[in-house]
Amino acid sequence: MPKIFLTEDVVFDAICPPDKDQELFWDYAVGANGQIRSGSVAGLGLRVTALGHKSFVHAYQLNGKRCRKVLGSTVVFSVASARLAVIQREQEIIAGNDPDLDRIDPRRKHFDTIAEVIDRYWDSHVSGLSKATRYSFASFMGKWLRQANTINKRGHNKPKGYTAFGTMFAERSLISIRPSDVERFQTQFASPHVYNTALGHVTALFNWAIRMQLVDMRNPCHPLRKKKIFRRRRDYSTEQIRQIAAHVFYPAVEVLPEVDHLEGHAKRDMALRKAWLVTANDQMQELCNYMGILFLTMARPSDLNKAEFAHFDLEKLVWHKHNTKGIQLSRSIYEYAYRSVPIHSRVADMVQAQRLRWSESKLLFPSHTDQTKPRDNFRKGLERFKALPGVPEYFQLYDLKRIAISLMLTGQGVSHEAISHYVDHKGNLETTMIYDLGLVDPLRPVTERLGALLGI
Repeated sequence: MPKIFLTEDVVFDAICPPDKDQELFWDYAVGANGQIRSGSVAGLGLRVTALGHKSFVHAYQLNGKRCRKVLGSTVVFSVASARLAVIQREQEIIAGNDPDLDRIDPRRKHFDTIAEVIDRYWDSHVSGLSKATRYSFASFMGKWLRQANTINKRGHNKPKGYTAFGTMFAERSLISIRPSDVERFQTQFASPHVYNTALGHVTALFNWAIRMQLVDMRNPCHPLRKKKIFRRRRDYSTEQIRQIAAHVFYPAVEVLPEVDHLEGHAKRDMALRKAWLVTANDQMQELCNYMGILFLTMARPSDLNKAEFAHFDLEKLVWHKHNTKGIQLSRSIYEYAYRSVPIHSRVADMVQAQRLRWSESKLLFPSHTDQTKPRDNFRKGLERFKALPGVPEYFQLYDLKRIAISLMLTGQGVSHEAISHYVDHKGNLETTMIYDLGLVDPLRPVTERLGALLGI
């Protein structure tokens, strides 16, 4: 690394030795003829590569670490301008600032790849959302973000037959994505629900990138429209509602067989059958407690899954619902951490029964394998419940909320606003009316009274 006073002639004549890839000439006070020269700047260097490319560099120390920065080609910079640039950078270093901290390479501006943007969006926003949202985003946008499931066998089903957006356009720059690219990604989804979910994730990604000024462009998802979805009604007649309520509040349990009079293999088989029935009856009883509370409180299953015994005041018959939307005063502040709603005395009995069943758990319906986590499903018990007489095959747990709201909306002497507030719709009657099943039989007296007034 020779030291020499840099001039335009030195820059023009400098060559790289044939046995090296590059050579650095550092600005020094001694000229090529041996004379002492003034004006040299420490840290300024001329880099010459084996291919003949020449550029000025700045070598400096920052926080005890040696750094080297390329200032630019000798075609753009002269020796004088390079010295001035180094002097300005040294002044920033003396002031305690990093001269390259806020500098943007114009050649790299707006050229963040899709994979890089997805990783940044995940770290800054998605990672703080719910587990279901994180899983959905990783499935549609970047499957490398999905964490391995080592707890149970869930999540090891047959993989989906579609390519994630981050995999399809991983190395593409963010600014190069066009509506036609998003449309090509969306064509692989046949289900309207999946189509809309994937489009929502891609739209949110570009909206975030535009807000963060990573790209200055129109969202390429805007020309695409979400598919319309027509929800199929799950109607229930009043007779079916009576049958469901009877099965919920008066559970149908199997009679346990007698095994004392049997011997040998017959006694063994009957004992196994009896043990299975004991488990089945216990599952049915707990499921009925779960559905009974949903029925009488018109709550969502998610509300009850995270409910704790401490949330219930059984003397005052009050449920302090912590898992609730609440009344939002601003974008980040809610009125209270929980809402208090009255409960039926039968609900208190069911809560007390669950307390006796799970005395060591704080959750009302804990998981059988880990009492610190909520119960994740009632699949086996729900299959047996659907097999009971009068229960339709399309019955779902969320329908209990819809049935209860529908019954209360059919002229029971309770204001619709009170119902809306009780079910946590914050008085929005339009939202409450969505749950209306349109029960026909309770409205039958209306048309009969109309006929009587008309004299027919």
